[in-house]
Amino acid sequence: MELLRGMRDKLDKYVDTGSEICISMSVEGSSVYDFCCFGVDKAGKLSDDRYMIFYNQVSSPGREIQFVPGNHFSEFHIRLSELPTSIERLVFTASIDGNGTMGEITKHNFYLSQNNTTQISMELAGDDFNKERAIIAVELYQKDGWRIAAVANGFNGGLSALLKSFGGEEILPDVSAPDNTSQNQERNPVTEISSEREEKELIQDVMGKIRLSKDKVNLEKHVVNLSKCIVDLSKKSGVALGSTKAKVVVVLDYSGSMSRLYSNGTVQRTLNRLVPLGLTFDDNGAIDIYLFQNDFMKLADLNLSNYENYVQHVIKASGYRMGGTKYAPVLKAIIEGSSHKKAGFLGFSRKSAPTEAIVDDGDATFILFITDGENTDRDETDNIIRKSSGMNVFIQFIGIGSESFRYLRKLDDMAGRVRDNTGFTKMKDLDRADDNELYTNVLDQFAKWLRGQQ
Repeated sequence: MELLRGMRDKLDKYVDTGSEICISMSVEGSSVYDFCCFGVDKAGKLSDDRYMIFYNQVSSPGREIQFVPGNHFSEFHIRLSELPTSIERLVFTASIDGNGTMGEITKHNFYLSQNNTTQISMELAGDDFNKERAIIAVELYQKDGWRIAAVANGFNGGLSALLKSFGGEEILPDVSAPDNTSQNQERNPVTEISSEREEKELIQDVMGKIRLSKDKVNLEKHVVNLSKCIVDLSKKSGVALGSTKAKVVVVLDYSGSMSRLYSNGTVQRTLNRLVPLGLTFDDNGAIDIYLFQNDFMKLADLNLSNYENYVQHVIKASGYRMGGTKYAPVLKAIIEGSSHKKAGFLGFSRKSAPTEAIVDDGDATFILFITDGENTDRDETDNIIRKSSGMNVFIQFIGIGSESFRYLRKLDDMAGRVRDNTGFTKMKDLDRADDNELYTNVLDQFAKWLRGQQ
């Protein structure tokens, strides 16, 4: 069913209210968005602040509501039948963190699903709002059973104002103990001061590794934006991402359909923006680079001495030819070790050479896998992903372009894994994505994987 503003209906016409449901919310826009579920009483008040579920309190006391944050989207997994009788209404909101208004968004989507099948949806556009800084999207409420109402109204304040409107009280941390955060606090001035300090220290640490002034000029903006992203994700995930050490590996699709992105500079500009990842996470400050098509080639590490012209001087000079799209050979090489094609002078006299596995029991291995197409070796890829699921490695797939990526979208449902060790996000145009979008897409699910290790 498609919800329109003002519509109300019985929920059990669409789902089994005795079983878990999933509510997904997303906002497309240029700001940072917070998603929240307020569990309120008969009077519409947050009489128990443990039922304000958001980035800083991801579960209700009995885990009847669980929050899964994402980049510009979030999910709430809910068991309505297990909620205490005092909770009579669940209110789902989206608010802006920072500058901007809801009138500037491209769209807001709301989905209610069960057993991975969407049953109820709603789409709103920026034209539906004006200068509001939040949206009260949908309510689930008790009236002879659970019902759903499409509120779809703007709200003038942000998350703090929403909290106050439901009778909650924002608790600010003691200034003398800035690291002591309250579970129901919104981002506040004390938190912002602490965040700025973390960002500054991280920036100074990374920039201190850069010696040449031209590199400082080229990379400083990206280092600053990456550091801000790391601090933001650390707060949301509860993982000290800025102090994490990991071996960073970038795997680049070298199939024929990628030719334009290499020739027009998109790949080179993306590599420039990835250099700070190596400087931040990898002890040697470098990134292992692999090209793949039907087979693969390991190239020279990406580092401060070669990043500026890496595509021209390393990739194109390798003599490696574009081909099809198989994921398994390159993943197997990184995870288990294999042999790879090694170029001779100017690409001539290529021969196979052994390559050792990067994954081991030391620092985690973080693989950033960039592709624009579906793979033709799904069974083989399934096998190596399952095998690696018990190892110290996380694989973040980035799908670019207009491909549907059915295989990558289904990875979360892959059975037979020790733990979920992959993430997927789609970015249609790498050049149009700003640093915040790129780094968040790259690191958000990696942070969640790290949290699961603790």
